[in-house]
Amino acid sequence: MDPAEEFPKQQGDFLDKTGQKTGPDDVEAPAQPEASGEGQHQCPALQWETLAKQFLEYEQASPYLIPEEQQTRLLGFLPLFLKAWEESAGIVSFPNIHFLASEVSKLLTKEIKKKLNGKPAEDARLAVGQLLQVKGEEDDGCVLLRSVYLLSQTDSGTLWNIIKSGLPVALMQCLYLFFTFPLGKASDGETREEDKQVQEMFVQTMLNLYREEQGLEELLSAAELQSLIIATASLWDQCNLSWKAPTSRVLRTISKAQTKTAIMYLQAADCIKIAIQNLFKLADTLPASDMCEAVSIILCFVKDSYPISSALLLEFENNDGYQLLVKLLLRWEESPHSEGDHHVEEVLDLLTCLTVCGKTELKVSGNITHPQLPHFDFQQTQSSGMTVKNLQAFQVLQSIFQKTSDLHLCRRILLAIKIMWAWDTMNFFLLEWTLQPISQFTDIIPLKPHLVQIQFFQLVESVVLELSYIPHEILKKVECLIKENLVPSCTIAALRCLHSITKRDLIFTDIFRDSGLLGQLLTQLRKQAKILRKTGTASPCLEQGTEKELTCVMLKMVAALVLGSVRNAVVIKDYGMVPYIKIFLDDDCYRSETLCILEQLSVINTEEYMSIIIGALCSSTQGELYLKLDLLKSLLRILENPKCHSAFRTCSGFNGLLSLLSDMEGALQDPPSGAWAATGHSLILELVLYTLQGIAAALHLDPINSDFFQRNGLFEKLAEDLGSLGCFWTQGSQQVPVQLEKGRTFAEFLNAALYSSEPFPAWLKSCIRILSFLDHMIKGTLHLDSCFLEIKPAAEEQPWDVQKGQLDQQEELEGGNCAIIHPGAVCVMVRLLPKLYKEEHPELSQEIQCAVADHIQSLVKSEKSRQVICTSGLLSTIITSCQHALNNDSHPLHLPLIRIFEKLASQSIEPDVLRYWILIFPQSHTLSKTDPGVEPGVIFLSLLLISIDHTALQTSMSLISMTSPRNFQPYNTSLAPSFVEFDMSPEGYGCLFLPTLSTVMGPSAEHSVSGGIGMGTRLFPPLGGLTVSSWFLVSRFCSTRDAHPLRFLTVVRHMSRMEQEFVCFAVSFSPTDRSLVISTEEVEFQPLDIMEPEVEVPNHSSAPTQIEFSCTQQLATGQWHHLTVTVAKETKRNCIVSAYINGQILGSAKMQYIQPLPGSSISMEPSSFVDIYGYIASPRIWKQKSSLAWRLGPTYLFEESISGETVEAINKLGPRYFSNFQAVHIEGELTALVAEERISFGINAICSSTTTIQDIKSCYNEVDGRLIAKEMGIISRDSSTPVFLARNIAGHLAGPLRTIGSVAVGQFGVRVFQSCPAANSLNFIGGPAILLGLIAMARDDHAMYAAVKVLNSVLNRSPMSEKLMSHIGGYQLLAYLLKLKTKLLNNRILQLVLSIAGTAELGLESSTIKNYGAFQYVLSNFELWSNAPENLDLVLFSHLVEILRPSRDGCQNAKVAYQMQMVPKLVFLLSDVEISCSRVTTICTIFSHLLQGYFNTKDILRIGLFLVYTLKPSSVDESQICLDGISDLPGEALSQTSGKTIWLRNQLLKMLLDVMCSDKLHLSSEAQEETFLVLGPDWFLLFTQSHLHPSTVVIGVKLLLHFLHNPTLLRKFKEGVVAGRWVSNSSAGMDILIDNLKSGPLIPDYGPYLVFGLTVLQACLMDHIHLPEIYLLVSGLFLGTPQCDPPEADLDSMLQWLLQNHHVEDVLKAGLCTEAVALLLEMVKATVNKPFAGTEGSWEVAYPGNIMQFLCLIYHSYPQDPVWCCSDFLQTLATVVFHVRAPQGGCEGLSHLKGPAAAEANSCPNSPAAPLPEHPAKKQVWDFLRILLMESLLSIPAHKQGHPFELLLEASAENSTSEQKRRFQTEVLLLTMDIFHTMSQGGDAAAFYILCSSDPHGGAEVAVPMLVANVSYFTQKLVEKLYSGMFAVDPKQILLFVGEQIMLVSGTAGLMSRDFPLQKLC
Repeated sequence: MDPAEEFPKQQGDFLDKTGQKTGPDDVEAPAQPEASGEGQHQCPALQWETLAKQFLEYEQASPYLIPEEQQTRLLGFLPLFLKAWEESAGIVSFPNIHFLASEVSKLLTKEIKKKLNGKPAEDARLAVGQLLQVKGEEDDGCVLLRSVYLLSQTDSGTLWNIIKSGLPVALMQCLYLFFTFPLGKASDGETREEDKQVQEMFVQTMLNLYREEQGLEELLSAAELQSLIIATASLWDQCNLSWKAPTSRVLRTISKAQTKTAIMYLQAADCIKIAIQNLFKLADTLPASDMCEAVSIILCFVKDSYPISSALLLEFENNDGYQLLVKLLLRWEESPHSEGDHHVEEVLDLLTCLTVCGKTELKVSGNITHPQLPHFDFQQTQSSGMTVKNLQAFQVLQSIFQKTSDLHLCRRILLAIKIMWAWDTMNFFLLEWTLQPISQFTDIIPLKPHLVQIQFFQLVESVVLELSYIPHEILKKVECLIKENLVPSCTIAALRCLHSITKRDLIFTDIFRDSGLLGQLLTQLRKQAKILRKTGTASPCLEQGTEKELTCVMLKMVAALVLGSVRNAVVIKDYGMVPYIKIFLDDDCYRSETLCILEQLSVINTEEYMSIIIGALCSSTQGELYLKLDLLKSLLRILENPKCHSAFRTCSGFNGLLSLLSDMEGALQDPPSGAWAATGHSLILELVLYTLQGIAAALHLDPINSDFFQRNGLFEKLAEDLGSLGCFWTQGSQQVPVQLEKGRTFAEFLNAALYSSEPFPAWLKSCIRILSFLDHMIKGTLHLDSCFLEIKPAAEEQPWDVQKGQLDQQEELEGGNCAIIHPGAVCVMVRLLPKLYKEEHPELSQEIQCAVADHIQSLVKSEKSRQVICTSGLLSTIITSCQHALNNDSHPLHLPLIRIFEKLASQSIEPDVLRYWILIFPQSHTLSKTDPGVEPGVIFLSLLLISIDHTALQTSMSLISMTSPRNFQPYNTSLAPSFVEFDMSPEGYGCLFLPTLSTVMGPSAEHSVSGGIGMGTRLFPPLGGLTVSSWFLVSRFCSTRDAHPLRFLTVVRHMSRMEQEFVCFAVSFSPTDRSLVISTEEVEFQPLDIMEPEVEVPNHSSAPTQIEFSCTQQLATGQWHHLTVTVAKETKRNCIVSAYINGQILGSAKMQYIQPLPGSSISMEPSSFVDIYGYIASPRIWKQKSSLAWRLGPTYLFEESISGETVEAINKLGPRYFSNFQAVHIEGELTALVAEERISFGINAICSSTTTIQDIKSCYNEVDGRLIAKEMGIISRDSSTPVFLARNIAGHLAGPLRTIGSVAVGQFGVRVFQSCPAANSLNFIGGPAILLGLIAMARDDHAMYAAVKVLNSVLNRSPMSEKLMSHIGGYQLLAYLLKLKTKLLNNRILQLVLSIAGTAELGLESSTIKNYGAFQYVLSNFELWSNAPENLDLVLFSHLVEILRPSRDGCQNAKVAYQMQMVPKLVFLLSDVEISCSRVTTICTIFSHLLQGYFNTKDILRIGLFLVYTLKPSSVDESQICLDGISDLPGEALSQTSGKTIWLRNQLLKMLLDVMCSDKLHLSSEAQEETFLVLGPDWFLLFTQSHLHPSTVVIGVKLLLHFLHNPTLLRKFKEGVVAGRWVSNSSAGMDILIDNLKSGPLIPDYGPYLVFGLTVLQACLMDHIHLPEIYLLVSGLFLGTPQCDPPEADLDSMLQWLLQNHHVEDVLKAGLCTEAVALLLEMVKATVNKPFAGTEGSWEVAYPGNIMQFLCLIYHSYPQDPVWCCSDFLQTLATVVFHVRAPQGGCEGLSHLKGPAAAEANSCPNSPAAPLPEHPAKKQVWDFLRILLMESLLSIPAHKQGHPFELLLEASAENSTSEQKRRFQTEVLLLTMDIFHTMSQGGDAAAFYILCSSDPHGGAEVAVPMLVANVSYFTQKLVEKLYSGMFAVDPKQILLFVGEQIMLVSGTAGLMSRDFPLQKLC
């Protein structure tokens, strides 16, 4: 291999670190002047341009100049060039610089040679020196040297031109002369500054030239280099001193630039050989430092040449170069070497570099002794080119170390070895396995200086620490050194080395134990312990100090050997060393290591360690504070291991630490007294701190210790001991409260006490620091290193700006919702709170009290913190410790303490604590103040009343805060239930384990393998299905990255003789997609990280095994939700799964049912069994950290599928229900929702307790005890670990085997809270009676409001309070108290009462009535609210209107109001003469809503009875009363206005009418009939009487006709109904009462009698024929249109509107109403028969005409309706025109006829001269009759019975005379004759008949014969009436008529003979 490739590049780097200046980089460049100013930047450019021109001229002229002229011109040019160089700051802008360099260097070479040629050496030396010397102004030689120097720094091209000039050789000649020929002695010692600059330029120029290969080659052309090298070796002591260093620099530069040519040159000249020989000669005489400097030059050539060629190294070795080095270095040790040390270091460094110079790698066998470190791999430590190859060079170092004792040499050699190992770790093995340097050095290391010993053992240590190799042989020798202990200091260093090695890896603990080192050390320590026990701790001398140090190191070594090694700890214990180790505790020097050993011994026997430490603490004296501190610090380290907490408790650790505090009684007094005066407060506080830290560490995350500390009252003992330290107030006198302005916070006090220069009293500083310790203890951070508070003197305290960040962080903790880890420490702070007082500083004392109270208040901001603190008994602590502040409301602590108490009581408070709280009497008003002018009794009474009122207000305000909900929740979940919280962030798991849900036994299986409670086997899976019901609340959802499901129930089963467990049923919620997942898939129960997708098993069923229901919108964080999953079993192993959230179904789906056996099993052996158990939340096997946090409320498993109604009922019960659904109130009845044997389990945190495994095994069974212990990870014999057991609340029910309950698994992820808020605790100390007492004590509206508000809060949040309120008649009492205090009522109190009734939640919209008692006795007590101020009754009525509006809730409320008799109460209000219109309107609206929401005839009857009450006697005519403006006066009483009764009556009638006509009611025909018959027709007819107001009549008729639209009722109304039903029905059930009230003679009972409604109605309407509304209403009945509400106008317009808007389809279907048209005609009759004296536009004229016109239009619209042929209709119509007056002439009635017949009739001689005027409407009636007769004659055959003509002809009025009948029949006959006459006036008779008889259906074939027959029939009737004397006309007229008809028939016979036989016309 080429040596150049072998030589390491790193050697140069190594040598550069030695400090020797070997390169040109060490020479600073000459300082160049800096240019300044713009002009100076332009000047150099001009100069260079000028110089370039001048030099160009020189260059052009030089060929033509002689040498002397060339030299002159060049020397003249160079100063200008140098000046330009200086001014341009080294920036050369010269175009032909290469030519310039060539010319200058040639000239300089020429001048040097001129000085050297032909002169002796000394003369030449002087001549050259003078040439280059500076003399005033620079000479030519100096200018030339400087120019060459500057030009050599430019570029390589310039250097080449300089080298070609021969300058390198000339300069080397000069250097040789300068080095070998010193000047005179005087001048040699004095060197001018100018000469130094010339020397530096000279040397730097050489360096620049010799770095270039061309420069070195140029130099080798002469012998000067050989001469100079030899001269340095032979003339070093005789050379010029000032040129030693420059010569060395030049030679080193040449050495680094060596080439093959240079090496051959040196080898050929034997330079190395001659130099070594010369140095051997000088070795004995030359000073060692000079020798080292000369040798280093030779070594440089050897070392630098090796990468190119090894010739020089071989020459060095062959000429005994190594022996020279050994001799040189040993001689250097003997000689004084105050100077030149760096030359020795350089020699050693070069020698070290030579160790890796070699041609071949060393070959050694890998003899590795085991054991070795785990990560040691010898194969990886292969050669990297830096391995040792030159052992001769290393032997020089080794031999020198062995022979010398020089500190410097030894340390440098050890460093060189370390460097070799750093080059390549293989070097250690190459050297150790060949020359064994370290092993040999170990034998002689005690003889070396102490520092060398330390460095050597550090080198040994580095073998292990850096090379990861264990040198067993070396370690054995080190152990021998320790055992021999020849030099104690060396032994100490060796032990420290082994100590450091031991800490490297635990393997050394075994190595040093097996080697006997541990036993050896223990023997020595036992000896020292005995000596120490005898001698004590006397002050040691120097020798004893070394022994003490050695003992200390031995203890450290033993501690290191014990650390992590149980076997070594056992060795120590077997040696019986524990008593001896304890002895070293008393000495400060040994204590740390001793405690370390004891701490390691605690691994095998923690109780022994605790006994030693606790015993030492308790036995220590008062002055041994440092001992106590060290012991406490050690204890803290041990308590970091949770396994040591139990030993600490059993060894009375808590009592021991508390005894420390007890012994410090008065230690912090100000001023200090007794023995504590000599101890600083800081040290005492530090001891207090570490004591509290020890307690906190033992309690941290240890439920056993926490329970022990709390149960034994040790927090109280801690508070007592801290209070006795002397800084707290211990006097019994009361504190005087002072008024404070805005005070500082606790953080500000802490900052001021610790870091501020503010002069705080010493006691206050101590108190603040102790409180800060307690604050950290509360948060669980006191035992952590990061929370240690350094107790320093005031001078060392850090300023505010340094600690600002820490304080900000603390303030964030105070302001935020920090976790409460040790709530008992809060009780300690509260107990110390009153003791933060000094009479000398009252304001400061109470300021810090308020600050601490506010800080405690900040700790209870979050709900979780309050719940945690409630378990510590803080409420009772506040009452017992701060009673003075609570009793005095002027005390600054009064309000903060009350706020704290209220916040905690809202979560949980014991009843006895709440009772005491209510009994507290605030002494805000003292009774000692008296007024001389007033009697003392009066003062006492008045002040007592004021105090009582103040007490009631304060108590109410507190109870309001305690019972009011602090977050929004639905009604049934506003009071938080007891729950189990699962937080997945601490551990990633936490669950409730349900052991033995069921055990499926084989036929021959032993029953002892089954757990649970109950008799019999519970089948699984259930045959009929199952139901999971659970209340839950999600506090915090997890993110997508850490998704963790909410597992509501996971059922797992395991078959005996099988390893696997299988999940067979699971209900969970997936937070990623917000879906509910239900699975019946059989999945192996295994950890999440190994759960792999299994091979899909063929699914023979079409139903899936897993389904999902989306519930994105149903869930919200912070609210309780109810989940129900029902699984209904079907045939063929399928089931129907339904999911409900909050009672609302999410969906249903079909899926596979749970398979009978776990896994793939299809059968089970007779002796085997299947154990079924369950989990709620995430078990440990599914551990997965997440941010998910949720709470579990009551949870049930039923073995049947419940219905949706049952789900809704369970949801309504709310999460605070904690029974088994066996007696649930549903609609007033007790109902069992689920059969008791079907309830598998019920879990509720309220029915839970803390027990142990042993108690479970003794109370229940061994099987469940073992299962629970296994799940919790504890032994089954454990009797100390608290186990939270939520008992199965269905355990006492009948049925087969059930689980015992659920057990909480998870120390940090599970939290149980048993809720007992103030609203619930009140029930156990009086309940609502107390609250009613507060109402009774109220003296103003504020106290009244507060008392009612707290009653509202309690009743709304506690169902038990509501039941107690009803049980004691509390609502009646409440109404009575409110009535007594009516003046104190206001709108806010009314709103509270509404909230109590449940109709209006505060801040929410109206809802259903929930509290029937409050609604009945308080809200419906209208007499109470009518007398209240602020028109509260109107507000109440408005509210009732809102809640009774027709809707789902409104209907329910209306039903409740009916049951509560609201209508009678409101009717009673209407009887008040002072009631206002607005109240009446609102009450009517309430009536309307009540009847629409819950229609009942009872309330209708009550209202109807009151309406009858409003009717006046018939003697009072209401028609003259004006009602205008009554409704415009809402605030005025009705008694102050006229027509009040009429208006009230109308409002009620309108209300009834609106109810009947309401679209929302839709009464059936039967309901209408029932309502009508309950009141009876006579009740309706009462409102149609003639004396009533028209508005009443209109409404009454409208109401009546609304019912008569029912055909059944119309028929009954017409045929007759029993009268007086409204009286009999109203008095039903009151017969006895009425009989008792009767005082007069009995009125005879005539029995029921019938009322024919139509007859009476007709008679009544005759008195109201002037009312157009009556006509409209009757017309609406005629057309079957109930709703007749046309715009207000005249009758004609209204009838037109009705005609256009009536229901045509209904008329066509049901026909027109005959009774209605009869009523209309009777009203027309009454109008037209009145004496006519009106004008043409009066209603008497208009109304009948309008009606007749209306009838005509109706007839034309419905001509085929039967009503037109009805006898009643025709009879009534005929009576309209029937003459009822006495006749005055025989032809009176014929005057109106027209035509021939009329003229004949009018020619009667008996006609009167002046007849009476008739009503114009009669003509319209006759016209209508004419139309009817014409149509009947054309369409109705004559032979039909009841022909309209005959009916009209025979019609007569009642009680009419024969003359009147004759006149009427005559008019009818004449009218008929006129009809036929009119028809005959058409011309062609045949055409007339055909035209008139046209029928779209039958045609002429039917119509013509019908007309002919009717003519014949009429003629027959005409003759009959003439014969009987009923036709009073001239017979001639009859003959003319008959003849005319015969002619018409005869004339058409021919035309019709074709179609009609003649006989048909005859």
